[in-house]
Amino acid sequence: MKRLRLFADLDRVQRTRIAYIGLTAGTVLVALLLVLLNRWIFRLSEAGLYDDPKYEAVSIISADSIGAPLSLETRVELFLGCQRQGEERAVMPGELDAEPITEAITELWEETLNTHARGGRLVSGESVDSVLKKSRYTAVLRDFYNDESGFKLALWCAQAYYTAENGRVYCLSVQFDSRTGEAYSVSCALYDSIQPSDRASALEPFLTANGYAESLSEQVRFHDTAKGAIGTLALPDGLTVSITFDDGEQYTIAFAG
Repeated sequence: MKRLRLFADLDRVQRTRIAYIGLTAGTVLVALLLVLLNRWIFRLSEAGLYDDPKYEAVSIISADSIGAPLSLETRVELFLGCQRQGEERAVMPGELDAEPITEAITELWEETLNTHARGGRLVSGESVDSVLKKSRYTAVLRDFYNDESGFKLALWCAQAYYTAENGRVYCLSVQFDSRTGEAYSVSCALYDSIQPSDRASALEPFLTANGYAESLSEQVRFHDTAKGAIGTLALPDGLTVSITFDDGEQYTIAFAG
């Protein structure tokens, strides 16, 4: 009797096990069939999209413009609207690194010194070659923000500087576009070497740095101020450059509205 009961229990366990196995296999099979059915329905829907008259074929001539820098006019407008600057940050993909920016300000610094030198020497008596050999350079990348519009513009804030024997620091500060390397503003301090006769020619390095002909500097118009002069220059592309001179101290050049 016990043996018959034991066999009955074993038979029940086997039947239960077979039932669970069958249930599991059936669930997997049903799921597989549903996946296949969904894929079939999706393919039918996808094929129908291309024959729908509501869709139009679009040909992209070139994708080069996607992600390209905005026009200079647009970027200058953003630059003029910036109200605050952010912290120093690392270079992002698509941006120039510090090396070409340092090369650019080094070249600008040399051109600027030669613009205000006579016979290779500044009014202070120092030779341009000597100043260049002892000059130092810095470049910091920052984002500049317009809080009203939400726009921001990334600029390299670069500087070339030299400490003279009398303690004065001659310097050139430039704000470069982080992607194109164009200069938006230049500030130069050369003290006695900044003479009224150099006002127009001081624009030449800024113009050439942005791809303009340096001869355009001849068209600048100045009006006198208590400290020196303020000038404006209309460029062929519709942009305007302003230059403010404090004779015997410094001057600033920048795109203007």
